[in-house]
Amino acid sequence: MKRIIFFTGVYDTLDLFAYELKREFEAMEFETMIFDVNCMGESLGRLSRFMEKPVAAAITFNNLGFNMELHPGKNLWEELKIPCINILMDHPFCYHAALAAAPKNAVVLCTDRNHMNYIRRFYPSIPVAGYLPHGGVETDGPKKPIKERSIDVLYAGGLSKSFAEKTIPDLSGYTDFDVKKVCEKAYHTLIKDSSKTTEAALEEALLSEGICCEDSRLAKIIADLHFVDLYAVSYFREQTIRILAESGIRIALYGAGWENCSWIHLPNVYYGGRAPVEEIVEKMRDAKIVLSTMTWFKDGTHDRVFNGMLQGAVAVSDTSVYMKEEFSGFTEPDRADERELVLFELPEISSLPEQIKKLLGDDALLQEIADRGYEKAKKFHTWHIRAVELKTDILDDGELMKYLHGGGVV
Repeated sequence: MKRIIFFTGVYDTLDLFAYELKREFEAMEFETMIFDVNCMGESLGRLSRFMEKPVAAAITFNNLGFNMELHPGKNLWEELKIPCINILMDHPFCYHAALAAAPKNAVVLCTDRNHMNYIRRFYPSIPVAGYLPHGGVETDGPKKPIKERSIDVLYAGGLSKSFAEKTIPDLSGYTDFDVKKVCEKAYHTLIKDSSKTTEAALEEALLSEGICCEDSRLAKIIADLHFVDLYAVSYFREQTIRILAESGIRIALYGAGWENCSWIHLPNVYYGGRAPVEEIVEKMRDAKIVLSTMTWFKDGTHDRVFNGMLQGAVAVSDTSVYMKEEFSGFTEPDRADERELVLFELPEISSLPEQIKKLLGDDALLQEIADRGYEKAKKFHTWHIRAVELKTDILDDGELMKYLHGGGVV
């Protein structure tokens, strides 16, 4: 029986993902252990006992426990010869220091294929970098038909503009170029061309200022300036919700940072502030449409989309390369009537209210899309499917696992 360690204890969303994977691996007859970072002493004791038998891997989200040390300067996973599978739910540039100090037996999986390529370019010492889309969570119980649902449009996601202001590091050390000018150039590039990645926009802005540097320095600069990404996300996110709100569409809105928007008190907008992820998923069961905007993932996914589909709602999301490839009716116009969700382009959000109103005016059409979306998500985009993919692609690969275990046998 193979054995796996999972990490929890910081964010409820990531804990939900970890427990979903834990359950799925246990169903595949793996033995598992939870390392809760909120209870370090107790967790270290459990780890010591769990280590009495061979462990196949540690699995974590967003670097939790990734750089653990019991002895100064020695990564725990290298010492124990246990591969650490680090699943990133954010862009790698958010975690430059952690990735630069990654264990030599690390596997880093990203929810966007551009992020995977970013890892391969800027952190070549990480032996395995791959792509793993988000998984969705399905709650128990029968699903309401669309016509019986009370929420027209549900959106759950924060407005990160205020957070971005708090994340700007000390940039006084950059004396060979105008940091403010580079950031402004990159930001305006992203607003003008929303298909471009943040790292590409920043690199272009640097080159336009005559800054051409090695990847090791470029990775550090991008990490320091990545707050530009948060501003671009906030710009389009606020534009998307505002235009729907001002068109009179009824919206249930959750997440931090919206309270200062001028339209937040419109009678058709219900603002519930921050809410636990389990509560949001439950509310999706009563939503006709679950709206999503990507966090500037141009070739990846977001769990909002799959969670909405699995609760029987119609997912409406801005698009990405992967989403167009994965779902029907977007690259083949003659298959538009086979849609499993609704995608829109950020430069065309002015037409979104009309699309949403048309959908809300046709319960039968909404139900057809919701039903197809549910079947697609159930078949391809649950945490059960992600667990199987992890098992098949990594944990069952004898040569890979032997290499990551430092030549040992699991």
